[in-house]
Amino acid sequence: MPSSPGLVDLFLSLVRIDGISLAERHVADAVTALLRQAGIRVHEDDSAARLGGTAGNIFCFPPGFRNDLPAIVLTAHLDTVKSTARINPIVESTLIRSDGTTILGGDDRAGCAVLIRLLLDITEQSLSHKNFFVLFTVGEETGLFGAGTADLSRYQTTGAYVFDCSKRPGTYIREAVGLSTFTATFIGKTAHSGVAPEEGISAIQLASAAISKLELGRIDADTTANVGTIHGGEALNAIPERVTIEGEVRAFSPQRISERLTIIENTLRRSIDSRGSVQFSQKTDFAPYVHAADSPLVTALERAMHTAGIEPHPIRYTGGSDANKYNAKGTPAVNLGIGAQKPHSNEEFILIDDLARSHALATALVRS
Repeated sequence: MPSSPGLVDLFLSLVRIDGISLAERHVADAVTALLRQAGIRVHEDDSAARLGGTAGNIFCFPPGFRNDLPAIVLTAHLDTVKSTARINPIVESTLIRSDGTTILGGDDRAGCAVLIRLLLDITEQSLSHKNFFVLFTVGEETGLFGAGTADLSRYQTTGAYVFDCSKRPGTYIREAVGLSTFTATFIGKTAHSGVAPEEGISAIQLASAAISKLELGRIDADTTANVGTIHGGEALNAIPERVTIEGEVRAFSPQRISERLTIIENTLRRSIDSRGSVQFSQKTDFAPYVHAADSPLVTALERAMHTAGIEPHPIRYTGGSDANKYNAKGTPAVNLGIGAQKPHSNEEFILIDDLARSHALATALVRS
């Protein structure tokens, strides 16, 4: 990387560094070296050991940061959902895209570039600023793992702004669903399918009958449910004894998630009667969050947007982000649109103006 690259060059440098989830060592090293060269204090936590990854979360503190004062944190994640090792980014007059053979990596190297450039600006130009720090997390794409292990309790963190949503700047996720997963294992009885099929109980048949009784898809305006995987059986000539299905429930309140999981479990158990059995378990992946329009977090955000010349557009969203983890741990957080459009696909692109507007918003958040 150049010693102090411009925003576009910084973004291009970052997307060329391969760093999928829990293999972010090279990008973490590049970010750390650049920021330390500029005189910014950088600390890497122990998330690598805790998560089985190659790098930990990176905490970055601008000059003058104080642990004993309230602070806000601006965050992005280091990992990409797929490899960018063979990326060929194309810079056009208004946008940046890949050549169509790989993802671009704008999710979330765009957020990283914005926040790195913010730290460099603050340091190089000796800009006055609020008490803030920047956090780059690992393992976001595979389960929000870095945010889950990041310890914000060491700082008097009053709010977190996550630069990661694929919507364009101005859009922000004021309400986000939570997600819980469930696993159901159907247990029948094995037997030879040709010699003694009547002695067996097909777990596939049990699972099929049970799934057919579930209400799936969009349950209501606030709730969705899905069965995503099914696997089991061992041989074509054996009645399958065990089949496992996995699914999820999303909703904007923990109560709705709990209610729907109870309905799913009861439906599956009732479908079995006396022919077999089912083992059911559930796990919270991430909790929902809902912020009031007049909350301090939202008020400060919209004030900064107006300062940056951006029109605020709050939305409800059915996906998760690091913001869900921060909220669950007691730090009010919101996910912000940065304009890395068509994420996770080879058609991913970002408008150069959206990069600049995201940088303007980050600056307004820490200086307004």
